[in-house]
Amino acid sequence: MGNEVIAIFAAGVIACLAMDFWQQILKRWTGIPATNWAMVGRWFVLTLKRRTMYHATIDNEPPFANELPLGWIVHYCVSMIYALIYWMLMRQGIVQPTLADGFVFGAASVVVPWFYFMPCMGKGIMGKFTPNPLKTCLISLSSHLVFGTAMALGFAWAHQ
Repeated sequence: MGNEVIAIFAAGVIACLAMDFWQQILKRWTGIPATNWAMVGRWFVLTLKRRTMYHATIDNEPPFANELPLGWIVHYCVSMIYALIYWMLMRQGIVQPTLADGFVFGAASVVVPWFYFMPCMGKGIMGKFTPNPLKTCLISLSSHLVFGTAMALGFAWAHQ
């Protein structure tokens, strides 16, 4: 079981690093800023303080001390949860650590930001309340495709 825990951790970190790297590439190529992890940290703090996950006015809330490092921690912890899910799917024979399965997993995983996280941060379902919902969704989709593919590659590497 120890090797499996290491594989889950490694795949989660690899996937998260790949997503972060991809967002930096997008930023350089297109000028689209990478995810602001400070806002994720702020969302997390507000969720704990107010006991609700929905924060429609989060952009107008004052910043909290250390919200950026907290946002990065939440980001990587969520990646570990995704890695655990991928591992459980592998154990059931539903997915394998292949490029195709990772790509499909990444595509499926985008439902979380589209239908949960964006609405919780007041951006609406699929970023409906952002300046450009289609662009917002495509950026999220591309990041999750990279994430899922890297997750599969991380598991393939860990199981060598």
